[in-house]
Amino acid sequence: MRQTLIILALMLLGLTPIRAQTPDALDLAITARLDAHAAQGGAFTYRAVGDTVDLEAGGVVYLENIDRATGDAYPGLIDLALVTLDSGAWTVYLPGDAMYNSIYSRIPPDTLAQIDARPYKPNADPALVSRDAIRAYRYPWADGQWATVTRSFNRHGLGQIDFDLSSNEVAAAKDGVIVYASARQATNGYNEGAWWYWNTIVIEHAPYEYSLYGHILADSLPDWIASGCSNDFSVPNCNVPVSAGDVIALEGSTGYSSNPHLHVEFGQAWGIAAYRDTKDQDRDGERLESVYAPYMYAEQNIGFRGFAPSEVAAWAYGTVLQAYHGANAPSGQNIVRNGDFSAELTGWDASGQLSWAARDGMLRFLRLNTADTPNWASFYQNLNYGADANVPFEVQIALGNDSDYAKTATVTLRNAAGARYGSIACDFALPPHVPLTPRILRGVTNATWGLLRLEVFVNPPDGISAALADDVNVTRRPDLVLSGVECI
Repeated sequence: MRQTLIILALMLLGLTPIRAQTPDALDLAITARLDAHAAQGGAFTYRAVGDTVDLEAGGVVYLENIDRATGDAYPGLIDLALVTLDSGAWTVYLPGDAMYNSIYSRIPPDTLAQIDARPYKPNADPALVSRDAIRAYRYPWADGQWATVTRSFNRHGLGQIDFDLSSNEVAAAKDGVIVYASARQATNGYNEGAWWYWNTIVIEHAPYEYSLYGHILADSLPDWIASGCSNDFSVPNCNVPVSAGDVIALEGSTGYSSNPHLHVEFGQAWGIAAYRDTKDQDRDGERLESVYAPYMYAEQNIGFRGFAPSEVAAWAYGTVLQAYHGANAPSGQNIVRNGDFSAELTGWDASGQLSWAARDGMLRFLRLNTADTPNWASFYQNLNYGADANVPFEVQIALGNDSDYAKTATVTLRNAAGARYGSIACDFALPPHVPLTPRILRGVTNATWGLLRLEVFVNPPDGISAALADDVNVTRRPDLVLSGVECI
């Protein structure tokens, strides 16, 4: 009798120890814990559908969420129960139990590596979304701003990726319609399910194309979005068209989050689950009331423009990326302004120790013979376009030298934020008295660049007149297949 009372008390606390004396001991422990959860009430019950368990230590049990009212499983939603074996007794922990996180860290690494809920969830059908559509996403933060990858698809799971944002502004990753938005939660912490305290936005981009943005800051929806959404979070509650790059919220740390970041998911379908308010966030004393949260299923890895899904999946922790939401430069068209210097220096800027002048329809330039800083001389033009990753460009420029001394011109096409973020460059030797001669630079952008800059440097610092430049062209060349930088 005493043992029975102890077991009942532990069940009410959410812990169910069962002596592991028979092959069925684990199943008995799971059944007892799920029965105890169901007896507590709430919108759903759990049903075990599989497990990944080391019978000498512990592991996970895959759980379907069953709608108590209909008896149906929420489509595509799988939660994880944790099981441990201590002193011959199995203990079962459900999402939201006080020790859930610490128990997860005790699961043997070999078992952790095998955890995979995909066999119990619908798979994405590659035939439903075209290859071009899958690769057409842009970065989900503000134009020109930066973010750092903290978990890519390979580390986080199919269709799931995390970013730390520099500006905190979350942006739509692709044109579409916001179909769900909730920014009412302010609590940080793990509750009954990882979804629970997520402030979340869901965008429908096309049939079978959805993206979800999680952990957003409480009350950070812009008015133009909030006014198009209702407060009934149990159903799709918005109908707000958005374009790629539109700022839709601010990065936060609501929900199961250790620091402010943006969690993004991509899938072919989505649903809404009703979790219990076990943390009583609204302080009304009712912990069984339903709090609704969307989730993604039939997940699919996508490609951000210029990067294939497989490349995105392999991004390392700490990868730094810049968003560009504008149009690509027109294919095959010169995007340089006043490339023939017929308007003298209009459209161009100088940097460093440069002496320059436009005369007779060409540019004459030299580096001053001085020890003053900075220790370079260049002229440049920002080209009014950014670029996706892996885009081929061609630079054509006529270069010459009418002095008695050899010079070198370094032609670069780079990210205007700094050459360290990406640069394509060629050094062209200019012997004495060489006439204007066409030179060509070809290369591929290494990442997304927020703004293209063409820049030409001249050396040495001799102060001797003058190198020559004329007929400057920069064109996007998607027809080129390049294995590296070409200097012609």
